[in-house]
Amino acid sequence: MSFWQGRKVCVTGGAGFVGSYLTEMLVEDGAEVTVADNLERGSMERIDSVKDSVRLVRSDLATPEGADAATKGQEVVLNLAAKVTGIEYNRFHHADMFSTNMALGQQVLQSAARKGVGRFLVVSTACIYPHDAKVPTPETEADRGSPEPTNEGYGWAKRMAENLGKYFHDETDMDVAICRPFNMYGPRDHWDVKTSHVIPAIIKRVLDGEDPVVVWGTGTQTRAFLHARDGALGMKLIAEKATDAEPINIGHDDEISMKELASLILQLTGSTAALEFDTSKPDGYPRRSADVTRLKEVTGWVPSTPLKDGVEEMIAEYRPA
Repeated sequence: MSFWQGRKVCVTGGAGFVGSYLTEMLVEDGAEVTVADNLERGSMERIDSVKDSVRLVRSDLATPEGADAATKGQEVVLNLAAKVTGIEYNRFHHADMFSTNMALGQQVLQSAARKGVGRFLVVSTACIYPHDAKVPTPETEADRGSPEPTNEGYGWAKRMAENLGKYFHDETDMDVAICRPFNMYGPRDHWDVKTSHVIPAIIKRVLDGEDPVVVWGTGTQTRAFLHARDGALGMKLIAEKATDAEPINIGHDDEISMKELASLILQLTGSTAALEFDTSKPDGYPRRSADVTRLKEVTGWVPSTPLKDGVEEMIAEYRPA
């Protein structure tokens, strides 16, 4: 029998980009799922396939009342609620990213403890790691320095959520798991270039006919991209198997440069546009990929979706046949 069979599970942000995949997986595993989402960036269309099998709580999770409405009567809370944007927004809005994500992390955790929730997942981020983090990055690299400067407000908020999760784990009866996903992408992501991640931003520019296609930074910076379905599966496995409040990366170490990524998108779309790199804009981390030693030890699993497959899915989503 599935660990999740019959369990009352709340997924905050469960109609969002990653949360929608997790919601579908939990329903398939037999959980009684409550989706808590203000639907500001989430959409019920993302979970259309399971909408009749979930309960929706539409509330402001950054308030005690909204968080209590979501966590009441739940056995497990998986806290995916967050404000997540791209580097263009992050680097100029540290106060907003810090205060908004601090409130979401704090209120949902406090409410879960008040309501007697037995198990809680803190969803953190690879943005907590310092600019000069070792690559592939082990979890211990978060124990020194500040988060990378372009994502500093967001990174600090997530570090504080991790700390609060550890304190609740130590001081209450609630089991807490912590995960740190790396650079997620995939269908259902946001397409607004002002706040989107890099892959949807480039795909949109290419398919909208931009020529040359302008990419931020030198093009030499690398990332190891994680498909959102793999990210959601990793969260589910970590919530099930890790309850010691020790953080676990979700990702892999198959890096690709931004120049290679943009070239791949041009190839897959059939575009003949030129590439142009705007070196007046920041690279962000020079390299980023995950050491998944602990992920393998705890779950026996690592992500496996090829980047090419995921990018093709996104192209098809933006440009339907």
